[in-house]
Amino acid sequence: MAESAVARKEPGDAWLAGRLVKAEIDSVLVMEDRAQVTRAVELELEAGKQRLCVSPVTPLLADRTLRCNVRALDGEGGPAARALDFQVRRRYLVRAARPDQEQELTRDIESLADEYRSIYDQARSALREHALVGLALQAQAARMQSRLVVGPFDPSWADEIRSAFDRQAAISDQLLAAGLDQQDRQARLERLVQERALALQPVSDYQAGLEVELELPRRGRYRIELEYQVPCALWRPSYAAELAGTDRVRWRSAGMVWQATGEDWQAVELSFSTDRPTLGAELPLLEDDSLSSREKSEREKRIIEVSSRDEVIARTSEAPPEQRADTPPGLDDGGEARTYRVPKRVDVPSDGRPHRLDFDAWESEADCELVCMPEKAGFVFLRSLQKMPAALPLLAGPVELFRHGGYTGRSQIRYVAPGERFELSWGSEDGLVVLRDVEREYEESGLRKRRHHRFEVTVYLANFTGEPQGIRLLERVPVSEIEQVAVELSDKSTPGFDRSDQGLVTWKLDLAPDAERKVRLAFEVSMPQKVVWSG
Repeated sequence: MAESAVARKEPGDAWLAGRLVKAEIDSVLVMEDRAQVTRAVELELEAGKQRLCVSPVTPLLADRTLRCNVRALDGEGGPAARALDFQVRRRYLVRAARPDQEQELTRDIESLADEYRSIYDQARSALREHALVGLALQAQAARMQSRLVVGPFDPSWADEIRSAFDRQAAISDQLLAAGLDQQDRQARLERLVQERALALQPVSDYQAGLEVELELPRRGRYRIELEYQVPCALWRPSYAAELAGTDRVRWRSAGMVWQATGEDWQAVELSFSTDRPTLGAELPLLEDDSLSSREKSEREKRIIEVSSRDEVIARTSEAPPEQRADTPPGLDDGGEARTYRVPKRVDVPSDGRPHRLDFDAWESEADCELVCMPEKAGFVFLRSLQKMPAALPLLAGPVELFRHGGYTGRSQIRYVAPGERFELSWGSEDGLVVLRDVEREYEESGLRKRRHHRFEVTVYLANFTGEPQGIRLLERVPVSEIEQVAVELSDKSTPGFDRSDQGLVTWKLDLAPDAERKVRLAFEVSMPQKVVWSG
């Protein structure tokens, strides 16, 4: 490796000081908005000071992130090798125009233009002949008409007409072929003109190289590593889930990588990180928080205003990190930097296109059930509940779903902590039909004018799948936060439901093939006159 790692210095590399070595990219750590690149090389070096250079490297690298590490591979004791200096050198190279290529392109353009004009003249002659043949056919038709008045049809006229039509058809084919050839020549002319314009312009090139000065205590074999960070690289998580049968889920975690750093990553050890090296911390500004009190107005004493709102039910999981107003949207890692490693070496070209790289796979048991939430969506969908067995969490991202050996659709997951159970929706069941109807009534009763808001929700379910199905139907009722507002379920509601503290009402229904079922939920929201409900 030592022989192949030393490169012969070309005349174009004379601007770099030191011996040119081939330090290929060994590993890459892709972060949220940049990448950390590590180049490595093993060399047989003499004792004393050595000056090496690595070229080419991307000129986009950040100078202040450059690091150099050198260590001996023979394992002998004694003083360690040191990197005395390492730096990035850049140059902006402008090459002159290429007059020799411009002259050659000019000759090609003139030759092609002459050919274009010659074919054009031939086409014009053929078009003129085509018109003359048409006139001859018209004259022949006129002569035939005048002769048929006084005499019989002459068979020789048919041969003349057939010959004229054949000649006209041949000229038409010739004109069509010439037109297609002229289109090709025109495209070639435009391309040659563009190439000549580029040949007349100066060529600019922005180059960069690394220079390293080492101090080695003895002759031996050393490993030199150069690290630096580059922009124009990022990654985002992407997942694929397959439902195997009715009780298992196969999961694959991957990272979608984009990079346009100017250097290809070939056979590198790739890792994904949620670390944000540029996200600094700021101390909060201390301000006075004044508290004051006042007397309620007469209207506030008489009237209590309430409103309806939707609340997300909190579940046990790691708390999400705080997001400042000026923080760009990115990876949700649960407040702790995570690193995911691709198990094998991979290639990622610098083309700015997405590349999918798998880094984890597992299989878990799943509890599957048919769920219907008609208030949110008018269909019955299959939902699975599975436990995440991996040691690292699942970051928020898209999930591609596969079922029955084919692609089903696309879903999303939020942050999932290790060991946490999470849900996946596998799409709707087309053979199950859902309809929902809502009726609302308002009434004031009693001497104190107590207000009553009555709601009646009716859900119609039908099973056309040809098989018995078990469905979990969910509806919800309001949950009062003040004692003046009461929420009560009516006797008109279909029995056999469970009601949670969050107001979720659940039925477990069994539908036979071609069966229909009607489920009713009736409830009443009552309040005194001084309470005004805006929802």
